[in-house]
This record gives sequence, C-alpha cells and structure tokens, in this order.
Amino acid sequence: MAILSNSRYQLSSIGYLQKELDGDTTPIVFYTPDELGIVSYTMHTYVERETLHMLSWKYYNRPDFWWVIPEYNPEIVDFLNIEPGTQLRIPRV
Repeated sequence: MAILSNSRYQLSSIGYLQKELDGDTTPIVFYTPDELGIVSYTMHTYVERETLHMLSWKYYNRPDFWWVIPEYNPEIVDFLNIEPGTQLRIPRV
C-alpha cells in the first residue's frame, strides 16, 4: 500500500495497517505537524463543560474527528481540563 503523490501525507510513512471489523484495512500514517503544510483554522473560545467530541461535531459534523484539535493546540497539556476562555485553533479539514 502506498500514499498517493497528491496526498497531504505524501512525505509520511505508513506505520501499520489496522484491520477493521468488516475485514477492511486502514493504513495508520505517522507524520509530524510540519508535514501537513499550511492549514487554515478557526479560533474557538472554550466554554466550560465542552468536550473535544462536541467541538468536533460542531465544526466537522463528526464527533470522531476530535483528535484533529489536539494536534493544532500542542500547548494544551490536559484536554480533559481546559480552562474556560482558552482559545483553541480548530483546523479546517
């Protein structure tokens, strides 16, 4: 399995293939944030009791894209205890 040349992950490597319940395989790609190129994002002011799943639903209509948000906010150490008023970068994916 190869990464397509027009993919934003073209400079990355496939770490392993994950076998899904339906028998399909999903490549797990290892990359560093600087390999992603220029990404635009929206600033979001965190409100008490929000979760990354809620933000993912709000911005992507998919709660399972929550993992994108921590990648663009590396200064936040504990995503389970975000201080209200914290500014989060929400990348447009």
